[in-house]
Amino acid sequence: MAILGPNGQEMDPAAINPATMDILPPDAFSAATAADMLAMPADAMGGMTADMMTAMPPAAMGGMDADMMTAMPPAAMQGMDADMMTACPPAAMQGMDADMMTAMPPAAMQGMDAPMMEMMPPPAMAGMDAPMMTAMPADAMGGMTADMMTAMPPAAMQGMDADMMTAMPPAAMQGMDADMMTAMPPAA
Repeated sequence: MAILGPNGQEMDPAAINPATMDILPPDAFSAATAADMLAMPADAMGGMTADMMTAMPPAAMGGMDADMMTAMPPAAMQGMDADMMTACPPAAMQGMDADMMTAMPPAAMQGMDAPMMEMMPPPAMAGMDAPMMTAMPADAMGGMTADMMTAMPPAAMQGMDADMMTAMPPAAMQGMDADMMTAMPPAA
């Protein structure tokens, strides 16, 4: 398919840059493919908006990489959903930061898995909250590390459950503190 320009014309993904992104309509990525995304320069993602993300087919996220993720404004993450998250290559998660996590709808975390979690920079976990934790599949906790746990706000632990605790590597517990333990539901 294609990335569509302001007049509905097909755009050359390799020629898109931040200035081009500023003139694209919200539905510009509605027919984008993973190949289109792979061909697009990473810095062009600096012009991505939440509306553009919402219009993008989930499969297009298969073309994302860490540099593209890093370049994207945190507010664009408001357009993410679980299917888009599932389609993302795990390595793309290396470009995430706390502001992006904070901006992302909690339901998008339903697409997270352990290989994605393993790639997350620990400081990005500072953007987690309890609704995100609740939405995340338990097996995604298999990618958690002690550094990630240390970076996470204690209140995020309110979303933990017993299955998540079971899936979490024992070494990740080294990042837990008393405030986290207090915030965690007793059933976890």
